[in-house]
Amino acid sequence: MEVLRKEWALALVCGALALALLGALIFSDRYWVAASRPTVDELAEVKVPPELGDMIAAIDDYGVHIQRVPNKAEQYIAMKRAQYGLGQPAPSYANMSAPKFGYSVRETTFLGMPFWYTAEYGHVLFFSSDWGVVAAPLNDIGHAALDKANGRDLRATSMIPWWKHLWGWLFLAGVGLAIWLWHRRTVRWRAENGFI
Repeated sequence: MEVLRKEWALALVCGALALALLGALIFSDRYWVAASRPTVDELAEVKVPPELGDMIAAIDDYGVHIQRVPNKAEQYIAMKRAQYGLGQPAPSYANMSAPKFGYSVRETTFLGMPFWYTAEYGHVLFFSSDWGVVAAPLNDIGHAALDKANGRDLRATSMIPWWKHLWGWLFLAGVGLAIWLWHRRTVRWRAENGFI
């Protein structure tokens, strides 16, 4: 207990890192090993002009389908349900969203945390459901019609949430801080015990 009282900063940082890692491993839908995965960031809810037709059907027919990956807690619950003979609820289109404007990226992840991203299809029109996300890039005519219906240039006025794909670096910075605090503690201990 004396060590924890003296080294409260190190204990606090290590505790926060352990909780962050545990949360990322259990509650993130990202893979534990190094991986690259497609994802779509929502930028704005939009009004779809009638001249673009039935956008849900068009996106579904010609878009990129990205299946929703359950997080580890959901996977564990599904395994327990299967052990007891309970089936999985089927994905439903009842919870389908209206078409939204988004940005398609490919995210690089490790230990359930994102570390980098690159543009994949860029600006897209997409919808989501229990099954996942379906996104379709628009051509210039489609972008012009969408901008006109919404009264603004959606590509210029919508900011991509880059922080959602880089927060894994905060964990690494925390590991660096913990190492520095450990080193400082070791130097102080050596000085107190006459080894320096």
